[in-house]
Amino acid sequence: MNLYGPPELESLVLAHEKAGESVRGYPLNFKATQTETPELLFEDGSVSLESFPVRHRIPTTGFLLREKPKEPGVKREWIRDWNLSLTEILALKRGEDVDRPDGTTILFSKACHRPPEPRSYAFAADTRYWEKVAEWVQGVSLLYHEATFDAAMKDRAVKTYHSTAVQAARIAAQAKVRQLVIGHVSARYENADALLEEAQEVFPNTVAACDGLVLEVPAAC
Repeated sequence: MNLYGPPELESLVLAHEKAGESVRGYPLNFKATQTETPELLFEDGSVSLESFPVRHRIPTTGFLLREKPKEPGVKREWIRDWNLSLTEILALKRGEDVDRPDGTTILFSKACHRPPEPRSYAFAADTRYWEKVAEWVQGVSLLYHEATFDAAMKDRAVKTYHSTAVQAARIAAQAKVRQLVIGHVSARYENADALLEEAQEVFPNTVAACDGLVLEVPAAC
């Protein structure tokens, strides 16, 4: 298992295992995240995972998951009707027009389906209001941001290094994200209804997290 988190997390996990006399049947690979600068943690052909700093009373890290851009798809009828060769198909998938010896040009813009915009998800829990977060999550498809307090408890939020629902919505608006999910609501509230209403006044496309919530993140074309 690969575990990513602030430097102090590793000793905490190991202490829990020791106290509980736990026996793991697999290795634990711990990677300490930066708490002052963003960092690439993992990358393959499909996705990348980055960490970014947030501001809490103890070292805490946000995470950003991005899909990699997909290649354009060549339309099947064009492959059939134009008898496209593999070389021509690959050129079109690279976004190139194909010039044939007979003077015919096969246009990428007509022969291919443009791929959907890659989706992205950012997670910023346990953080006070900090505008740098908006820079690091700019334009993500879905942002989870803590909203522990309502606007009337702004001073309490500052003291405890948490955010209000309005502040979470401001981050979403500044970052121009597509959708915001608020959570980490203080136990003093019976439910998140009032906080959700405050957030939606600033950023309408906001939902409140709850146990079992499933959200679809559609690809934008």
